[in-house]
This record gives sequence, C-alpha cells and structure tokens, in this order.
Amino acid sequence: MKRRLYTLLISFLLSFPAVLSVYASTPADSTKVTGNDIVQRAMKYIGVPYRSGRMNPKVGFDCSGFTSYVFKKENILLTHSSRSQFTQGIQINDCKELHKGDLVFFSGSRNSSRIGHVGIVTEVNHQTGSFSFIHASRTGVCVSSSTEAYYQKRYVGACRVLAV
Repeated sequence: MKRRLYTLLISFLLSFPAVLSVYASTPADSTKVTGNDIVQRAMKYIGVPYRSGRMNPKVGFDCSGFTSYVFKKENILLTHSSRSQFTQGIQINDCKELHKGDLVFFSGSRNSSRIGHVGIVTEVNHQTGSFSFIHASRTGVCVSSSTEAYYQKRYVGACRVLAV
C-alpha cells in the first residue's frame, strides 16, 4: 500500500515540472534561492565560449546548457532544452513584471515564434519593461539588452522558476 501511494505521489509531482524543479530539487535545509543568487552565479561565467550541446564551463555552453548549469549549481533542476525550459515555470506576460533570475526566451529566427534561445534576466527597467539578460551567445557568455534590435525582434516570452 505504501509503495502504491509513493508511486502515485511521484507521478503527481512529475506532472507539475515547475513545482518539482523549484521545490523538490532544493534541499530542505538550504535558504531560499533568489534572483540575485542566480545572477551572481551566472556572472562568474562571462566569457566562457559557446559550444553547441555543452553545459560545462571548462568546455563551453550552449544557451540552455548555460541556464540549466547555473540553476543546477543552486540546486534547481532545469531541462537542457530552451523549448522545454519555457514550460517549466510560471509564464510572465508583462515584461514590467520581470525579476532578476527569470528566464527570457527568443525565437531562432525573425520569421518564427518557435523558441530557439534562452537567457537569465540580470536587470529590469520596470517603467519601460526593457531588461538585460545573461546568456550563452555565439560569441560566448555575455550580457545583452532586450532593446538591441536582434533580440527585440525575436523576443517570445518569459517564465519564472524561482519563488518570489
């Protein structure tokens, strides 16, 4: 009977990946992870080169490998796919409501809304909704702005995986 209840509980939790990734993967004795914690951790990797399919600072990162690596270092599990990371959190519809540590998503091309890139919010202008974000770009890990034409045209949405 206990085994059946345990199996049902695990199945239930797995059906809510955002809840599982934020709460179940965080050790019970750890302090609450903040957006500042995530951003501080991410900034340590500025300049690490871009490497497709990688998530290791010694070798390099791709965009989702970078975000999953940074969050994993704070005991929060994210998948290694920008498209699936978009479904792991609570959707944020207004950029003025972004916080440090939120994930922001961009399409792979101007003509598509299909997610192909992800970054971590580092700063937000709550009056305009513009934001800065750290990400693994083709030139390596760097900070960019949502006001840059390239990213402005490709912005798809944002989600929050941290409790606020």
